[in-house]
Amino acid sequence: MNHAEFIGLVTAYPLTYCVSLMAMLAVYIILFRKQVHAFFDPLFFVAVFTAFAASDVVFLWWLNVIDMQYFLQFIATEAAFFLGLALFRPAKDRDPVKIGGNGQKHSLVVWHGGERHLLIVLYILSASVFAMTQAITYIALGIPILYESRLKYYSVGGGIGALDRILSVTWFITFYLLLYCFAARVRIPRVFHAVVGVALVTSALLSGSKSTFTAMLFATFYFRFLRRDSAHGSFDKALAKWQKVLFVSAIIASILVLSVATVTTGPVALIGSLAIRFASFGDVYFMAYPHHVVEMVPDGHEFLAVFGNILAPFRIVSHENVPEPLGFMLHRIVFGFDDSTGPNARHNVFGLVYFGQVGSVLFSLLLGMLVGAIRNLLPAFVRTGSAVEPLYAFLAISCVWATTDVNLFTKDCVSVILVAPALYAVAAVVCVAAAGKGTRYPHERLLLE
Repeated sequence: MNHAEFIGLVTAYPLTYCVSLMAMLAVYIILFRKQVHAFFDPLFFVAVFTAFAASDVVFLWWLNVIDMQYFLQFIATEAAFFLGLALFRPAKDRDPVKIGGNGQKHSLVVWHGGERHLLIVLYILSASVFAMTQAITYIALGIPILYESRLKYYSVGGGIGALDRILSVTWFITFYLLLYCFAARVRIPRVFHAVVGVALVTSALLSGSKSTFTAMLFATFYFRFLRRDSAHGSFDKALAKWQKVLFVSAIIASILVLSVATVTTGPVALIGSLAIRFASFGDVYFMAYPHHVVEMVPDGHEFLAVFGNILAPFRIVSHENVPEPLGFMLHRIVFGFDDSTGPNARHNVFGLVYFGQVGSVLFSLLLGMLVGAIRNLLPAFVRTGSAVEPLYAFLAISCVWATTDVNLFTKDCVSVILVAPALYAVAAVVCVAAAGKGTRYPHERLLLE
């Protein structure tokens, strides 16, 4: 079943679809309410988007378009994922971990140490690398938003994929440390901050990726959340207002990006594109479950399907041995041609293809445990103002989207492994060299007190 056929069903049975959607929204919000830390928590958005996707499954099952076995498999895997997530007590309910014997709380770690200097240098370095890499990308390939597909933009070879990894990591670190510099009043010329801010926003607008705007929102959330026990200063209040502005701006920018992308592919009606976008929340389900299409997808190579994207960049396995993205294969079966695109392989369908009915439930359980550990267990060991904080926030945001496509999360993990060590090593060398020469760093004063 393709998008047009699914939209046709929704048009024919609008009340049934609306009831399915309302029911799933209620179920997911109730289930995730204790796991979600706040409205701007990325998990809240994942829960809402997953409810939209789940409503497609319920809708199709109610109309007898999909078999009972797929409906039960979907319920079992969703329950398994939530169970794995719920095994770890939410981080917001945990007491801050004490460090040393002075009774200081983890969230009130002293900002006056070597890591402070490292973060300042890292901010300047990351911003510089980001700007140079983005300029090289624009010169080599042009503007991403003018391309029909972001995947096609970075799939031309010649090392362009590596530039994408550098951009994703340096963009996030730069934005996160920009917040740090404002919070700590680092005495770097304001014109530098202004140039960095304009570069980050411009890159987001021209990227054609709506997720870049939400990344700003989620980065701001984690910056505040990790300081939740000391978040009563003027800067935290300013960030709270900033989050609301970002939320509205992300909605407007997403519509703008979609409008521009629609115009560049021809004078297609924007309403039609919006309808397809809404349907795409659960496109993997209506493409895979009806007519047993999921059973037509080549299986095997289970290990490489999960870990191939981690091993291939290090040449441990050949890229040719890594299975083709599941979404691409579904697109080929449904539409009959290759287009380097396809639906995100949600964990339910991914597990069913590579691990079978029973194995998919275990896969979803382990995935839920991984997300739960990163979200709820690791924050206790992440000190605010530490060198590891930006990397944790990056992975904490990325991990919740593993339910949408596990390969997106593994890609982010590899990007961190490939890019972050080099950035941190260069920043550390600069710090050591500066210390040897007695260089003074910009003075900082904590505002979150």
